[in-house]
Amino acid sequence: MSALAETTLVLPLEGELCIAELPAVRRRIDGAIAEGARDLVLDLTEASLVSAAALRVFDATERRLVGLDGALRLRNPRPLARRVLEITGFDRLVEPDLAP
Repeated sequence: MSALAETTLVLPLEGELCIAELPAVRRRIDGAIAEGARDLVLDLTEASLVSAAALRVFDATERRLVGLDGALRLRNPRPLARRVLEITGFDRLVEPDLAP
């Protein structure tokens, strides 16, 4: 299926995903789930940093969505963020590149 499901929401994140910024990110995620999103795609195109605290948010969000029969995906992390995701095993959440 190439189209996103009706319950899928793409949430763009930007800047440094560090402990100071994560309460706002969690509020956005909570709001999306409260409004019915079950499959969530976090677009990391504009995220310059993915901290350990952000990884904890990703983990908690994934567990929550799986409990709702949903899923979490990460889209387009920058090279340094991609490396952090690979080292920690969170690369399993990264969408495959769509380039031909």
